[in-house]
Amino acid sequence: MSQSKFYPMHKFARITAFIAFLFLFSNAYAQDNIDSLKIAFKNSKQDTLRVKTVYRLLVNLPPDEKEFDYYLGQIKVLADKNLAKESTSEKGKLFWKKALGKYYVNKSEITFYTNNDAAMQLLDKGIQIFSEVKDISQMADAIVGKGIFLRRMGRTPEAVECYYKGLKYFEQIKDKDGIAYAQMSIAAVYKDQKKDAEAIALNKKALAYFESIKKPTMEDIGTQAELNHTIGHGYFNNQKYDIAEQYFNKAMTQAKQIGYTSLMSTVLDKIGRIHYQRGENDIAYQKYQEALNLPQPELYKANLYISIGELCIAEKKYAEAESYLTQANTIGKKLNDLNMQMYAVRYLNALYKDTKNYEKALSMFELYKTFQDSIKVSDSRNTLKEQQLKYDFEKKELNSKLLNQKETAVKNNWLIGLSAILLLVLLGGYFYYRNNKQKQAITVLEKEQIKQKLLVTQMNPHFIFNSIDNIQGLIHSNKDEEAVNYLTKFSKLTRQILENSNENYISLEEEVEMTKNYLSIQQLLYDNKFSFNITIEKEINQEAIFLPPMLTQPFIENAIKHGLSNTSENGKINIHFYLRESKLFFEVTDNGKGFDAAQKSTSHKSLAMTITKERLVSYTKNQDFVVQADNIKDNNENVVGAKVSFEIPYIYEN
Repeated sequence: MSQSKFYPMHKFARITAFIAFLFLFSNAYAQDNIDSLKIAFKNSKQDTLRVKTVYRLLVNLPPDEKEFDYYLGQIKVLADKNLAKESTSEKGKLFWKKALGKYYVNKSEITFYTNNDAAMQLLDKGIQIFSEVKDISQMADAIVGKGIFLRRMGRTPEAVECYYKGLKYFEQIKDKDGIAYAQMSIAAVYKDQKKDAEAIALNKKALAYFESIKKPTMEDIGTQAELNHTIGHGYFNNQKYDIAEQYFNKAMTQAKQIGYTSLMSTVLDKIGRIHYQRGENDIAYQKYQEALNLPQPELYKANLYISIGELCIAEKKYAEAESYLTQANTIGKKLNDLNMQMYAVRYLNALYKDTKNYEKALSMFELYKTFQDSIKVSDSRNTLKEQQLKYDFEKKELNSKLLNQKETAVKNNWLIGLSAILLLVLLGGYFYYRNNKQKQAITVLEKEQIKQKLLVTQMNPHFIFNSIDNIQGLIHSNKDEEAVNYLTKFSKLTRQILENSNENYISLEEEVEMTKNYLSIQQLLYDNKFSFNITIEKEINQEAIFLPPMLTQPFIENAIKHGLSNTSENGKINIHFYLRESKLFFEVTDNGKGFDAAQKSTSHKSLAMTITKERLVSYTKNQDFVVQADNIKDNNENVVGAKVSFEIPYIYEN
């Protein structure tokens, strides 16, 4: 892992699935080292040095000690103090904002087991700060961590969404460590769903990465131990006990190497269960007791109580079994761990059935079903599948499926075509009727918001009827596949227009997606005589910037229809969104004949510019708003294209 960023617990979160207290430090950390760091913190005059000393202190302090919470709080004290100073430089503010983000994330981890809601609020604050300072690595860490919180709370569908969101960010910055972390988290959901083959495959990918590190840190070794344990658990679930035991033994060796006592407890539990499955109950009980003697969080003791309870039921030691299982259930309630409670009442149900206490058995069974429903296993399966498909699609791994869909659609193209034409005529009539109603509303009410919607929809009927004509032409020409392809893209664009025409603002991401779809349709309409490219500067957060919908469409249409009117092939449309002095600008260029050669067709261009300028003036309240239109010339002053650019009013929402 990167040594430049500090998460005293969050670093371990990658190893331990983001569970607080999971890593109990061994005695390898000398007390004199901790004492010297405390003295350095007390005597240091510079706040930046003090907070860096705190970072080192927290790595050495066990997280369940009061001192850990005290020194963690000092990060916030120092950050708040320096952020409040007017003299703090911009670079300094960035440093202290990141420090504050680290505080919130680490505080959330030690708060989670006492107050889930408070922990989630703290974590969200950390994510927001990392988003503001554009620290993608730590933001992605925290997002995946949030997913693990949600999974522990039984909210698996939301957890899966966080895992894939974090994975995309890690891939964006090529963070192999982070990618492995996200894969481990997704694998945990597969494990929950008993899809052990998928879980094992993902965990082996992650393990291969960490084993390739030439000089592994303590955290790296801990991660390898976790992964060996998790892979072993997958084989255990499939009754491949010999292979499972090999992985458990590797995990045990690595956990002992770094004093990772809580994982040692878990591995001993699993080894004990292997012996239990083999009928070697005495050895199993010995492993369970050995694990109980290790320092560990209550959650791990609860796991052991369930294992011992199961063994005691098999040996008909019912009183002892009831005691252990009741303790496990109590801990599950205390920690709000639905999985722990579910397994505890499941074995209590079995115990009461064996002892013929059917009233209690029924009560435990009903509780078991309640917990099972609460965890929403079926929902998580659907969500995981949906997120996986979405992720694969974005990586272009679904081309074969899309091809099959097209082949199926072609078989029924006449029915689809006729139905679509009827639908599009109705939609066109709807837009025409709605357009007229909005014009009347402007005349009567003179409300600015209604006028904005009208100016957007003025272009919709024209575009729809042109598209209907084009689909009819393709069908009459027996171009079935092109007709289906055109119809698929057009249906998606129509839905986007319907959704966005009621909005005063949409995200830049949605605007770009709609523009791509529109340009793809135009490519089909113009026999692919042009290509297009859309670029957005990296510093622009497309999800956080909101702008009026369809503001750019008339200029793109003008560039295609008029700028490239004399071009039969190799036309180019380039679209660029960029920031200058916190102002958002749009620019469209083409390699056509330029404005001088298009004087005969200026009416459409002028109308589009007039409509858009009216909207821009209305949004900005600036009557002098300028839409810049220029010719592009080569070194010999020959016109080689045209360029239109203007500032776009926007709202930033984090």
